[in-house]
Amino acid sequence: MASYNDYPKAVRNNAKRGIELNEKQDNKCATQVGKVRAQQLANGEKISEATLLRMYNYLSRAETYYDPNDSKACGTISYLLWGGLAGKRWAKSKIDELKLADIGPRGGVRPSKKAPKSGTKGDGKKGSTRNKPGSAKDSRSKVKIPASVERSLQKKSDDFNERYKEKLGYGVTIGKLKAVYQRGVGAFQTSHSPNVSSAEQWAQARVNAFLYLVKNGRPQNAKYKTDNDLLPKGHPKNPK
Repeated sequence: MASYNDYPKAVRNNAKRGIELNEKQDNKCATQVGKVRAQQLANGEKISEATLLRMYNYLSRAETYYDPNDSKACGTISYLLWGGLAGKRWAKSKIDELKLADIGPRGGVRPSKKAPKSGTKGDGKKGSTRNKPGSAKDSRSKVKIPASVERSLQKKSDDFNERYKEKLGYGVTIGKLKAVYQRGVGAFQTSHSPNVSSAEQWAQARVNAFLYLVKNGRPQNAKYKTDNDLLPKGHPKNPK
């Protein structure tokens, strides 16, 4: 299968930046797949056509959780690890050039006949087998949260409240973040998304989006409204 490394220097620089930022956070962000991808891009290594599609798909969705003003956010770091905006633009240009897929006006990808088939090892995942599909449809979900994830959510809650609670007049609780995380796991399972490496990664990105919403009073992506019911009292987007 053909592979390519004619991506611009900005892609390599974004990957290097993501690696540096992640190291400052004890490499807690991104999955092993994302970390390996960053090393490939930073070193100028070739990537396959299948990875091209995954790269574009991931970056198209993950940009929702990218906040250039928050270099500690896992959503920001993961986005950079995959090449950032420069990576998305390059991947799209290669996909168009090679006619690997048809990209719709909203960024959706419909594979062409030439597109490499997914489903083989390393091509993507269709969801976690740890929890049943739809099990995270609300805040009372039975999705199991690993102790390591719970610790990370507690840290995010503590850090957020320390930095913003007094200024905003409200903060976030670990209970709220756990509910958002659980919903994220459920959303990943039901959508069987191939462009994110794991349900855990998708769920953490959703938590970061929720924190952005709480902090800024508005979502980074206007379509993100599914967790408004979990917003603290007094928040402008709280529906209650």
